[in-house]
Amino acid sequence: MSRTSTVLREKHKYISGDLLNSIGKSNLIIFTVLATIVIYMIASEITSNNKEILTLQSESAAWQLTDFFNQYNRIVELVAVNQDVKDLLSGTKSGENITKESDYQKVYDYMLAIQQKDPSNIMAVWLGDVDANVLTQSDGFTSGSDFEITQRAWFVCTETGKTFLTEPYTDASTGTQIVSAATPIYDDNGNVLGVAGLDLSLAHINEIMQGYTIGRNGYVILFSNEGNLLYHRRAELLEQNVANINASDKLVNAILNHAESFLKYRIDGDKKYGYTCDIGETGYMVLSSMGFFQYYQKLIFLIVALIIIFMASLVIIFKKVEKISFKITKPIEELNDVAKKLAEGELDVEMEVTLENEIGQLGNSIKKTVTRLKEYILYINEIANVLGQMADGKLKIELKNEYVGEFEILKDAMLNISESMSNVMEEIQTSASQVGQGADELAGASQMLAEGATNQNAAVDDIVETASSITEQVNESKEDAESAAKATAEVTEMMRKNQEQMNAMMEAMNKIYETSQEVVGIIATIEEIADQTNMLSLNASIEAARAGEVGRGFAVVAGDIGKLAEASIKAANNTRDLINISTQEIERGNEIAQSVVEALDQSVGAVDKISEMINKTANNAVEQADRMENMEERIEDISRSISDNSAVAQESSATSEELAAQAATLNDLIGKFKF
Repeated sequence: MSRTSTVLREKHKYISGDLLNSIGKSNLIIFTVLATIVIYMIASEITSNNKEILTLQSESAAWQLTDFFNQYNRIVELVAVNQDVKDLLSGTKSGENITKESDYQKVYDYMLAIQQKDPSNIMAVWLGDVDANVLTQSDGFTSGSDFEITQRAWFVCTETGKTFLTEPYTDASTGTQIVSAATPIYDDNGNVLGVAGLDLSLAHINEIMQGYTIGRNGYVILFSNEGNLLYHRRAELLEQNVANINASDKLVNAILNHAESFLKYRIDGDKKYGYTCDIGETGYMVLSSMGFFQYYQKLIFLIVALIIIFMASLVIIFKKVEKISFKITKPIEELNDVAKKLAEGELDVEMEVTLENEIGQLGNSIKKTVTRLKEYILYINEIANVLGQMADGKLKIELKNEYVGEFEILKDAMLNISESMSNVMEEIQTSASQVGQGADELAGASQMLAEGATNQNAAVDDIVETASSITEQVNESKEDAESAAKATAEVTEMMRKNQEQMNAMMEAMNKIYETSQEVVGIIATIEEIADQTNMLSLNASIEAARAGEVGRGFAVVAGDIGKLAEASIKAANNTRDLINISTQEIERGNEIAQSVVEALDQSVGAVDKISEMINKTANNAVEQADRMENMEERIEDISRSISDNSAVAQESSATSEELAAQAATLNDLIGKFKF
């Protein structure tokens, strides 16, 4: 039979790995917490600064554009209050040529002078006459009477009473993108005479907007009053409405509702940040724009820098830990080699310990342990020699070496064992002699006991045979009693069923009686109905007689109804008589059935008493049979016990003889020991 041994080896772990793992985890946790705090604080500061920058850029652009537009608004407002202009517009009536008016040349020279002061921005200065429905400009253009001045977008200024900037449009003659500033002209009574305005080129506004840069890629966007783009770095978006450039809803709502707020928005899928700001009271708005990467650029660079610093720190820490762990584990490995040799039983080992730290102290302790183990070899050799002598039977021993430490306890234990074993052997020898004598005496007594047990066994066998015969007779009596009890129970059950059937018959007759009484009530009702019908028939006959010939047929029907009512009364009387006769017969049947039930009750009571007596007899027979069976079992137990005692006595006799032989053998064995 081959045996398979399984060696379980634990996975080897290194101190250096544990140090690296522990320090690495600690540094990772600390760095993560610190980095999270630093990143959160700096991210808040960076986003706050970026919001402030975007807000300041929007406000700065709004202020500059407000100043730009205000200077031209003031020029238009000065034109509107010029007296020569008012006189020209008030003097020109519907259908008249405005250029033929006496004040026209003076007004024209005035408009031309204004335009020539800033020709790069002012494209034209113009006047619109409401009465004449005509427009005249500083560039010499004058419209016809079909101009429809009230349909122009800038005419709304006459309703608001304020200077109005139009939506941008492209000049047909120059192809330049321009906007118009318009303000209403009133006479001395406050009536509208017309509109003064000028056309501004957006070229200079584009130059102003291009000067606003936010970082490397940020810029400012300009929107008109209705949300059209006046300036954007992407030329394809110019003059398009903000709702049509695939912008996020936040931006569209902020521009169209003129809401000043900081926004996170998208244009064509590009995520951006910015601030919307109104340009004075012009209705125009500016929006600063900064891309997502630029918005978080400093934060991203910070995160990358922290990761690089962390990785470099981990590399340095791992190198330092590896170097320190090597200094720690090298001497530990040497001590481990010494410990392995000691564990394998090799005590003749040499070791050099030069460290002065805890590991050096451990090495010195192991060195002292090795020296002490070498001294213990002498103890082990002497103990092995003494144990060999004891194995040969020499129980008296002597130990010559001086034992120290735990070996002193071993020495005392060996001497105590020697003395104890000697005393035990002497006592065993004495006891063996006594056992031999007792075994001889026990053998004689056992032989006598075996003979007596054999005689008792024969007598008990006769008693068992007699008890078996009595038991058979008792069992037969028990079976007869049980059969009689069963037959009596069946008769009793039949009597009870007959009694129940008689009770059921009485209940049915009572039910018939009750039903007959109900039928009598119904017959009384029928008689009452017949009497009423008869009365109605009589009344009908009287009324028919009064009616004469007309009521003759009705009288015949009434007579028939009366006859039918009398026949119903007769039938009801006959039925009542029959029911009364049936009721009397039912009462006589109930009396007879009641007497039969009482007789059955007496019979059932008598049969129950007989059944009770038979059952009692059967129970006594069963109890006697059980007792006889128990007595028979007890006698058989006695017989078996006597047989067992006889066998045990014979075995005891044989065992006693064997015990005497073993006692003699034990004396021979003890004689080999020297004590």
